[in-house]
Order: sequence, then structure tokens, then C-alpha cells
Amino acid sequence: MTKVHRRCGFVALLCMACGWYLHGSPLNQQWLIWGHRHSGLPDQFWLFVTTWGDAAQALLLMLALFMQNPVRLAWVLKTWLMGLIASPLLKAAWDTPRPLSVLDPQWLHAIGLTPNGGHSMPSGHSLTAGSMAALLFFAFDRDRFLSLGAVCLGGLIALSRLAVGAHWPADVLVGLGLGVLLVLLAQLWEHAQPWATHLSSARAQSLVAVLMLVLLYAVWHSPSEGWGMTVARLALSVGVLVVLTRNLYTQRMRQRGSGGLNG
Repeated sequence: MTKVHRRCGFVALLCMACGWYLHGSPLNQQWLIWGHRHSGLPDQFWLFVTTWGDAAQALLLMLALFMQNPVRLAWVLKTWLMGLIASPLLKAAWDTPRPLSVLDPQWLHAIGLTPNGGHSMPSGHSLTAGSMAALLFFAFDRDRFLSLGAVCLGGLIALSRLAVGAHWPADVLVGLGLGVLLVLLAQLWEHAQPWATHLSSARAQSLVAVLMLVLLYAVWHSPSEGWGMTVARLALSVGVLVVLTRNLYTQRMRQRGSGGLNG
């Protein structure tokens, strides 16, 4: 493990530790109310941003970006697989009430269909944001501008969960740290048991394409909470269809080329 990986691991654990401390502190509520009231941006902007923290939409984006890179594709799949297990287990273990189920509505301006039940800790959207930020950070490790952009994107998505009134600051910190930690574990897993060789096959690429279409259906099947969310889904859909069309064209050209050589 490199120095960068160790630093990322330290930051992830620090975020989780700070979130755990904040979870039992009065500051958790105070910071939420203060931050929520000073978000200062239109509701539809926050809906647009928070949509990218949806697990299905984020996975679809990562698959589209790394479909042609088997190693990074393996990181993505393993990260989401572990997240599907870790997130519900931790939510059930903590069973923290959501802000809207505790605070008087006058203190929060809920944006969209904000949940008001339990299972607030950790924030699933923030976990996804941390995972995306870490995956993009390592993918763009040679470009400081893009790496910094990835970190800022993850932070903005996590911040949106406070702006829409869906989570406490503690939920967001723990979610972010856990998301980064899962990416590091996925990289260790891939080093020990590689999936990249299998994912580079034509059959695996076809299965990934099918998964992307299923996820695209799932994204649009969920109710839209505003036009900001619809714009995010449209942008993602266009990008995914362009990637799938390009990959299909590339595969056919390769098949023609191999057929011509064989002939």
C-alpha cells in the first residue's frame, strides 16, 4: 500500500471517528440547523447534486466511466458489493432517527421527498459520494486538478444531504469515511483476488452493458422529486447511451477486423 493509500485510510478513519463523536454531541443538531439555513442555493440545485449520491445512479456513472478499464471496473463492482452489505447492516445497528422525525419542521426546509423515519446513520448517499470521490481520485491520480475536483464533488454531494434536510452531520461524516474505506478495501481485494482478467472478456462486457440498462431503468423508475433531479437523470442517460453505443460500434469493428484477417 502506497503513502497515498495510507493517507486516504487515515482520512477515512478520522471522518468516521469525528462522526461517531458528533453523533452523541449537541453540536450535531446545532450544526445541521446552522448549515441547513445557510445553504444559500436554490432547492433545485441541491436536488440536482444530491441525485448523484443515489447508489444506482452513481454505480451507473462509474460503470460508464470505467467499462473499458477492467481493474478500475473491478474496484467499482467490489466497492458497491461491500456497500450493499455494510450500509443496511450499520443503519439497522444504529437505527438513528432522521432529522425531520426529531426536529420541529420550522427548523428545517425539507427539499424533495425527504425521509423522516429512522436508519439515518450512516448516510447512504454520503457513503456513495465518498466511494465515487475515492474511485475518481485514484483514477485521476496523475492529474491534480481532476483529483481535487473529485474530492470537491464528493464533498458537495455529501453536503447536499444536510441541505435537503435528510441527514445529520454525523451521518454524513461516517458515510464519507466509510465510502473511502470501502474503495481501499476493494483495491486490496482486487490485489489478492483479481477480477480484471474475467471482466476484460467480451461476455463480461456484455453483462456489464445489461447491468447498465437495468440500472438505467431503475433510475427512471424512481419518482422524480423535482426538475433538478430530472436534469441529472437526463445528463446521465445521454452519457450512458453514448458509451454503450460507442462500445457496441467498437466491438463490431473488431469482429469485422478479425473476420477479415481470418478470411
